[in-house]
Amino acid sequence: MRNLYFDLTEELNAEGPIAVLASGQAVVFYRITLMSKDGDWILRETPEACRRALEVLARHGARYRPSAPLDVRWLSGGWSSHFELFDSQGRRIRCDFVTRPPRVRPDELAALFRSQGESMLVVGVEPLIRMKQTQRAKDYPVIGELARLLPPEREIAWTTDPDRVLALAPLHGQGSDRRPVRVALAGGSREDVVVELAREADRLQQEDRARLETYRRAAEPYMRAFQATDLGGLDLPEAHRRVGELAERLLPPDPFSRET
Repeated sequence: MRNLYFDLTEELNAEGPIAVLASGQAVVFYRITLMSKDGDWILRETPEACRRALEVLARHGARYRPSAPLDVRWLSGGWSSHFELFDSQGRRIRCDFVTRPPRVRPDELAALFRSQGESMLVVGVEPLIRMKQTQRAKDYPVIGELARLLPPEREIAWTTDPDRVLALAPLHGQGSDRRPVRVALAGGSREDVVVELAREADRLQQEDRARLETYRRAAEPYMRAFQATDLGGLDLPEAHRRVGELAERLLPPDPFSRET
C-alpha cells in the first residue's frame, strides 16, 4: 500500500521545495515504526509556500481543523495549522503544518529547503530527535531508536537506551555534558544511568508542557470562536479567509510576547 503522506509530500514539492516531512511520518520513513495516524510537515516560511500548500489541500477537498491559519503571520510565532481530508476510500488524512518546530535551530530550518530536484523531503535524524523531545512518554523510546541511525559519536548525544549509554560512554563520552553519560563514565551502575535518563526525560517533558501551556492559554478566546464558527460548507479558500479574520481579532501572533 502506498503511503499517502509520502505522496502528499511529493505533491507539495512538485514546483519546488516548500514542505519537509516531519514527526511521526518521518519516523515511518526511517523505518522505526510502520505507521503514524497523521502527517506533519515543516513548511517554508513564505506567503508563496502557504499559498501553494493551500492550493494542494484545496484540490483534495481539505477542511480546517481548529488551529491557527496557514499564514506566516502566525506560523512565524510557532503556531501550527491543522487540516483533514478524505481519500477515495474514505480514509481520513490529517495534515499539520509548522514553520518553526520546537527545538530546531534557524540554520537547520534553512538547510531543509536547499535540496534541488527532490520532491520527497524528510527532516534529518538529529532535528527529528529534538522535535520528538515532547511531553509524551512514548516518544522517548522512539528517540533511542532514531539515535541508532547516527554514528556512535553522535548517538551518545541523544540515546535514551541505558545499555547504549554504558556501551558508548568509554569510547565516545569524554566531554559530554549529559549527566547519564557522566554517570556512566564515573563507573555508575546500569540502575544509576536509568535514573539519570528518567530525570533527563522528565525535564524535557516539563519544558515542553510549559511551552504548550503558553500557546493553550493564548489561544483560548480564538479556539472558542473557531469552534462556534460553521466552516463545514465552505471551500478551503473561503474558510481560510474566515479563519484569518478570527485570528486577526483573537490570536496573538507571538504568544510569548504577551507574557513579558
